[in-house]
Amino acid sequence: MPGKLLMSISRFFSLLLIVVFALPAVSPANAPLDSVHQLLVNGEADAAIRMLKTSLNANPSGAAERNLLCRVHYAEERWDAAVSECERAASLSPGSSLNQLWLGRAYGEKADHSSWFTAINLAKKTRIAFEKAVELDPKNIEARSDLSEYYIEAPGFLGGGIDKAAAQANAVEKLEPATAYWIRARIAEHDKRNSDAEQQYKKALQADPGHRRIFDLASFYRRVNRLNDLEAAVQQSAKLNTKSDSALFDSASLLLRVNRNLPLAATLLQRYIDQGEKSEDAPLFQAHYLLGQVLEKTGDTAGAKKAYQTARASASDFAPASAALKRLGA
Repeated sequence: MPGKLLMSISRFFSLLLIVVFALPAVSPANAPLDSVHQLLVNGEADAAIRMLKTSLNANPSGAAERNLLCRVHYAEERWDAAVSECERAASLSPGSSLNQLWLGRAYGEKADHSSWFTAINLAKKTRIAFEKAVELDPKNIEARSDLSEYYIEAPGFLGGGIDKAAAQANAVEKLEPATAYWIRARIAEHDKRNSDAEQQYKKALQADPGHRRIFDLASFYRRVNRLNDLEAAVQQSAKLNTKSDSALFDSASLLLRVNRNLPLAATLLQRYIDQGEKSEDAPLFQAHYLLGQVLEKTGDTAGAKKAYQTARASASDFAPASAALKRLGA
């Protein structure tokens, strides 16, 4: 689902690859992968890494474990480590569309945080991985969505092309119509046809009613600086979101980016942290970190420190939280 994955696609080639992993509890050393997945969703990055490394010490060729470890590092914004583990996962299980999808995402983020020369090479690898993910599983909607975004934002000499993105929209139309509308909206937005883009975003919402597609529309309003419409869309999404899932995190992030209604942003994040249906899109350590940013912005330094400390306690290698605490003298 593109709305779920692409919350902000304006960095290197606007490849919004965002996302992170999955779900809740603990287990002994040889725990099944779903238990590790659970730790990730709960934001227990350190515990998840320990369990995965224990498993990999016993079985270094575990492709699924490598993929999960990649995703933990991805959530921690440790791009080199994420690339390394995703490359291993793809090498161990070359027929996995999921492994190729995450490899592409890891390459894309590393490209965004690299020098221009390095980024060009990584961008090519990003495209190849996404294309391979689609080839391996033509029904992988997330892979087609990420590939479409690449085609829209990358220049032609790196394999980009609006015609290629349009072909992806045609390919997913029968599988998931809302995603086809979303891709066409992104194409129109890229071409500065904002009226057409808005219509396509609204068609996506009609095809798939709910807070996720409202968030896509709100993100569009941010990019075209229609901030009143953005705030109205966020409020509508929050009312519809009975599960209090990661769309609350996304909405709070949007409000923070435009510095609008920060008390609402803090409320949405606290709602997600306290009672939300947790998601790999927003592991709890990231939610606490985002809450810290919102509180710091509103002048609540003590509250911000507490939120940052909570984030670092379960994800000690998450550098943004450590940097924030250093900045605040904690």
